Amino acid sequence: GTDGLFVFALIHELLKAGRVDLDYLLRYTNAHVLVVQEPGAFDDGLFVRDADGNPLTWDRVAKTSVKAADPKAKPALTGSFEVAGRRCTPVFQLIADRYLDDSYAPDAVAERCGIAADTIRRIAAELAHVAFEQTIELPVVWTDWAGRRHETITGRPVSMHAMRGISAHSNGFHTCRAIHLLQVLLGTVDVPGGFRFKPPYPRSAPPGG
Repeated sequence: GTDGLFVFALIHELLKAGRVDLDYLLRYTNAHVLVVQEPGAFDDGLFVRDADGNPLTWDRVAKTSVKAADPKAKPALTGSFEVAGRRCTPVFQLIADRYLDDSYAPDAVAERCGIAADTIRRIAAELAHVAFEQTIELPVVWTDWAGRRHETITGRPVSMHAMRGISAHSNGFHTCRAIHLLQVLLGTVDVPGGFRFKPPYPRSAPPGG
């Protein structure tokens, strides 16, 4: 039942080494969306939104908040900002603050998860090496969610799949979430060689005809 702790230690190492796919996080995740940081407020921990309900991000060039879904924005992934008199920070900053904490370091979790600290560090380095040094580049033309045309598609041959063994445990949901967070940080979800959220994988249960 300590798989999640092992995964968080991998995340700790990748963040510490700066081995995460920042471009992927900015283009295809909500890592840049601002989160309210007002303890005691009714919306503390929720996304900062405009009057129309659109999540906001902080444009590091314009020095102001803009719609997070604006493909022309230059979002900040780190920092603390003030929007309409309220303190807020990007999702990625919250992830970094939490998992760069020493309590998630390999030496701190090794005994509890039963995996040597050096082994955790080695596996984190191997994941980063495969993701960023053995990248797949396919000559496939495609258009992303923002209407941007790409002449090639980049894949990272790293994937993990959480099924019954993990999900049957009492903390299985959070273990699965940790595994998917790890894959998102590596930029290896819905790309060649990576994990697919879309059909046909993972297969439905029971499987189709």
